[in-house]
Amino acid sequence: MIETLLPRLRTPNTGVSPLRIVTTAQVERAPAIGLSSAVLAGPDGQDPSVVELGVWQALGRGDRAPRTLAQLTNVIPPAPELYEVLWRRRSLSTLSRRAFPIHEEIDEMVAALGGDVVGAFIVDVGCSEGLYARHLARRGAQVAAIDHSRPFLRRALQRAAQCGVQIGAIRALAERLPVGGATAHGVVIGGSFNEFADPSRALAETGRVLRPGGRLFMMSLVAAGSTPGRFTQFGLRPSGIRFPTSASTLAAVERAGLTILDQRLDGVVSRITAARPG
Repeated sequence: MIETLLPRLRTPNTGVSPLRIVTTAQVERAPAIGLSSAVLAGPDGQDPSVVELGVWQALGRGDRAPRTLAQLTNVIPPAPELYEVLWRRRSLSTLSRRAFPIHEEIDEMVAALGGDVVGAFIVDVGCSEGLYARHLARRGAQVAAIDHSRPFLRRALQRAAQCGVQIGAIRALAERLPVGGATAHGVVIGGSFNEFADPSRALAETGRVLRPGGRLFMMSLVAAGSTPGRFTQFGLRPSGIRFPTSASTLAAVERAGLTILDQRLDGVVSRITAARPG
């Protein structure tokens, strides 16, 4: 799948695009994931990087995955295998204090992107097990699934293959996306915003990669209003998870040059739809 996204990607360090497969290197493909092993580089062979086991290793020089407690759990088994089963499918109902099934969240996300995503290039930032990515791929989108965690990305590829779809798995940071400017029809962020090391920079990257008129759908958690909720969130601060207010989250999206189209709040669960003007 990565090979079909190459015109929309850029090199991790120099930001050159489009990418190409270096033909002098060994290239391997697997039916379930497409490109399995290869070397990618810019037009003149500069800034080479590798694809390993279907995952493009696109962390730039000097980039390092966050080492907060919350981020470290994303790379330690069995978290990548149990995240959706034990937490993700129940989390929104728990946090919103109403029945909030996964299919409702997915429908909101697809509607926020405009409804018809067939052929659209969508970037899933902080993809975890690829929940958004594989549902978008099933609807005909071309998806770049980005996360810093190798285990999560390998799990995302596995889950996508089980659904009979392919996604492009990319190991990179939300703060430095190896995606060309103004190339994405949409960007989706499903809960990872609270764990980003630099949320403002990640949103700025979102604004950069969106094409004019392209949309962002972001589900995140905001500061609790109740005393028990505030105590719970305060206790999670040492783990590196942030809970900004709803107003500050909206302001951060606008500072990234995006226009707010809609916000929905259920308890501490916020869903924002925004667009790049144009």
